[in-house]
Amino acid sequence: MMGRDRALMRCRECGFPRIVSFFIRWNDNGTISQLMRKDFRVVVLHFGFLDNLFSNIEAKLGISIEHIAFEAQRNASKATFQAFYDKLPGARVLTRPGFAKRLGVEGFNKVGKITGQCHSETVEYKPGRYGVARIRNPFNFELMAANVVGAFETLEGVPFKHKWEEESPDTYVIRVEPTGERAEIAERMDLAFMRILPGCLVHDRCPRCKVPRALSSHLKWMESDGIILDTRTGSRIIMLDGYMVRTVFREMVEELGDEVNELLVDAQREWTVDHVGQLGLAEGSAPLPDAELEKAYREYLKNMPLYGLGNPVQFEMADSSVKVKVENPYEVHIIAGTLQGLREALEKSRSAVEWEQESEGSVVYSVTPAPDSK
Repeated sequence: MMGRDRALMRCRECGFPRIVSFFIRWNDNGTISQLMRKDFRVVVLHFGFLDNLFSNIEAKLGISIEHIAFEAQRNASKATFQAFYDKLPGARVLTRPGFAKRLGVEGFNKVGKITGQCHSETVEYKPGRYGVARIRNPFNFELMAANVVGAFETLEGVPFKHKWEEESPDTYVIRVEPTGERAEIAERMDLAFMRILPGCLVHDRCPRCKVPRALSSHLKWMESDGIILDTRTGSRIIMLDGYMVRTVFREMVEELGDEVNELLVDAQREWTVDHVGQLGLAEGSAPLPDAELEKAYREYLKNMPLYGLGNPVQFEMADSSVKVKVENPYEVHIIAGTLQGLREALEKSRSAVEWEQESEGSVVYSVTPAPDSK
């Protein structure tokens, strides 16, 4: 059993958890990356974004995408923990003994709460045989299970399977154990690492821990619950790899065609309209005056680098249309839906979005009034 929870050590200047600021880097190009692997992107996502995205897509397609999401997240989890072994020579050998593997499992528990994904504790672990954990407040249980399976596969070096049961509301017991084979779909879910452009973005950072102040000012860690809150809206956020969503929808396009990407844009548009309202940027039913409108656009766009979603390097506004150039977009279709939803929330009218890849890692988006709204 795991001992009692210990509070995360905080930066004395801004209150941000020190372990997070040590392992995660906010870069000057609109991305967030791991200390252990600089080409591995991390994103800060609102719980509502993921929950709405998958449920919306499943409802419109009439099929479950749970199995695709599971395999993509399993691979992302393995890549995350594999980076630790690759960075530290001899780590694989040092974690072969049973006691070292137990320490590794407790490390998995800590990752859950510092990323806001869940609170977990080890119930029982027999190295090489099975593990049992209690998970509270998972951001999404199947994706959380995929993280657990991926972590154990990295630690033990063999494929794992899982089963779970609900112990009480928002509390689950999961058991993982080795299996002799992996699902065929898992072989198609490799992560694709995109070229990252350099940038010159300047964050106002805490002088001690170097985390952008604009982020540390509104995120609250509730580590005893495994939750991070956005204090501006009271909504939950999580820190997640930057590859799962893109991998899931790449596979879905292969199976179902380009209609999937259109659904992805539209699902993100709907969520963004709601999120802009939660932030108080679009109160009332009338569009904002031009001066306030531009300010509201820029206010929302400046959050993108803080969340690792990309770097909006150019913004133009004219004739009820906006053009935004984004370098290192997290996912091209999600950013398209974000910008479309932003315009609709602020200007109170339907819109159309188009985009063009200017070069690798650089996309120009144009959001214009919908033809039937002119």
